[in-house]
Amino acid sequence: MPAPQATTLDHVHAAMLLQAGGQAAALRATLEAETQRSPDFLRLANALSALYPKDSEEKRLLDAMLLVVPR
Repeated sequence: MPAPQATTLDHVHAAMLLQAGGQAAALRATLEAETQRSPDFLRLANALSALYPKDSEEKRLLDAMLLVVPR
């Protein structure tokens, strides 16, 4: 998990790396912690997903990550 002084973008990037690495348990734990901490994480992840080109690896990672966000 990123250091406490990490930005929201740092947290989103860390979650994308967990998604890319297939670390499902760590990803779920990160997403749960981030969604409880602040709505900024999901806002930024959704905004980035909307900005990346539809066939980019970044968009694929973000969209896959957002599918497992606890509701």
